[in-house]
Amino acid sequence: MKEIVIILSKTKMNNNQVCVGGLTLKGRYVRLLDEQGNNQPENTDLAPKQGWEIEFEERPNNNPPHVEDILVHNRISKGKLKDEITIKDVIEKRNIPIWRGHPDELFDKLIQWTQSGSGYIDRDGGIPNHSVGFWISDKDLKRKEYNGIRYQYPSTSGWRSIKFKGLEKPVDIIPAGTLIRVSLARWVSFNEGEKPKCWLQLSGWYDLGEHSDEEDDLPF
Repeated sequence: MKEIVIILSKTKMNNNQVCVGGLTLKGRYVRLLDEQGNNQPENTDLAPKQGWEIEFEERPNNNPPHVEDILVHNRISKGKLKDEITIKDVIEKRNIPIWRGHPDELFDKLIQWTQSGSGYIDRDGGIPNHSVGFWISDKDLKRKEYNGIRYQYPSTSGWRSIKFKGLEKPVDIIPAGTLIRVSLARWVSFNEGEKPKCWLQLSGWYDLGEHSDEEDDLPF
């Protein structure tokens, strides 16, 4: 099948690969894998705000919540969003939900938290309908460095600390009101006998900028 896809994000992976996330013009989240089901190479020309006509098939046996995976067979560039059109414009005009406020709202309120503030889901606690989404925090997120770069939500009870896996240059503070992309990593168990979990991560953020009032004012 073929669809127009707007690239939303690139997230660091292991083995010199990146996870490339997008949104179809019909409003479906997709994750662009190669024909063998691998993530894109680190030097891929895919980048946020680009538009591509993608010929693809569904990845066999997608494992929820990672239902966005598609195998890309061919792609043709359709240009890039105009500078005045933001990612926020694109998702709002397609009625894509945005979580707002406290990080406990993320992923259908199914995120559980460790004592150190890391978020995760497991099968006992419930599985959300998808593994990516958008969030606008009601408080500034402050950068902390331990076990990689994390962004911490201020709280008087219980830490909330989200690992950063995006490709943007880290900033000291992500201001309240910024559109943020969050995602759930693949199922993993770190110790023998441990139940697998999907860990919460911060994939990137977007400048809200000026918004376009025109309906679907896209270059393609």
